[in-house]
Amino acid sequence: MNVKTELPLCVLGLLVLGGWHLGAADRPNSATNTVPLFPDEVVAKGKGFEIRRSEVDDAVAGFRATLASQNQSFPDSDREAVAAHILDSVVLTRILMQRATDADRKQAKELAEKLVAETRSRASSEEAYRRQLRATGITAELFAARALEQATVNTVVNRELRSTLAVSDDQVRDFYDRGVDVPAREVQAVVDQLAKTGPQTAFYTDGKHKLEEITKANLARLDRPDQVRANLIVLSTVDRLTRQDLPAPDQQAKHELAEKVLARLKAGEDWAKLARESSDDPEGQRTSGEYTIVKGAPTLPELAELKGTLFEMPVNEIRGPITNKLGFYLVRVLERTAAGKVPFDKAATDIRELLLNQEMQKRLPDYSAKLKKEYEVEVHLLR
Repeated sequence: MNVKTELPLCVLGLLVLGGWHLGAADRPNSATNTVPLFPDEVVAKGKGFEIRRSEVDDAVAGFRATLASQNQSFPDSDREAVAAHILDSVVLTRILMQRATDADRKQAKELAEKLVAETRSRASSEEAYRRQLRATGITAELFAARALEQATVNTVVNRELRSTLAVSDDQVRDFYDRGVDVPAREVQAVVDQLAKTGPQTAFYTDGKHKLEEITKANLARLDRPDQVRANLIVLSTVDRLTRQDLPAPDQQAKHELAEKVLARLKAGEDWAKLARESSDDPEGQRTSGEYTIVKGAPTLPELAELKGTLFEMPVNEIRGPITNKLGFYLVRVLERTAAGKVPFDKAATDIRELLLNQEMQKRLPDYSAKLKKEYEVEVHLLR
């Protein structure tokens, strides 16, 4: 399942947890000749680092800005809990950055550059990219720096923790056949113990019910609805920013362009090349005009008829221009997949990745506690 936002969800997580704490060099308006009204006390420290209250305050403010950009918020009563959570994240980040090897840093640099490039490609222009970041209270330059920091943290954790974990083929098959994952195995262990001591108790019944819920939800994740893989070229007749209709002459020009591109497609020219050159949809430019359309997934009313056409068209037939209130569309169905359970060979890699992530989340608290002890971390209560 994909949830499309202006910024990828992984980016929002980066802004919230990995990238919002600011060093003195990052923080604006830090004139050296000013005297703070209140002392900027140290709220946490350990070997090689200390964290001051202002950094946590900046992080909480940044978290609020990020949530606000997604029309979300958290109540003031939760501020202390949010601040404590962010402080814990910052402490771990400071420790992990010290543990990075040269190889970690090289790999992290490549990952960060890829993330920034992918994020930028989702925006219609460089200015749109910077505007979307500013909406979360961060500059493009600071985002790139924090992307590098978070990639470094992830690389160290993968090397020190994730690489020590393994998921067996039997565990992958057990998930596929019965929906059993790490939480399900933990609940099953409790249920088995209760079965020996009190199978008639409410705790046993609740455990059985919880286990059933987990496995049922996991199996549901393997159900695939009807879907179509298709090529589309979009020629918009509305302004992308104002959502207003383009003037009639501009709409006519779009229609003429659609007819010319259609003729080139039918003459055998490369669809991907023409999509990158002509499509007005940034997503289509990024994917070279290839889309996956899922039956039953939410869509704009204006696109409902187009979506229906894609599920009825013969494979490899080219049609267009198909007209609706948003513009002109040139379409070709590449593949149609009927609803059903995802084949094991196509699901196995994702299942293994899910189980590895669950195992890592299970081990993270102990890993974190070990690092804090090694680096002699002291945390003072935030007030």
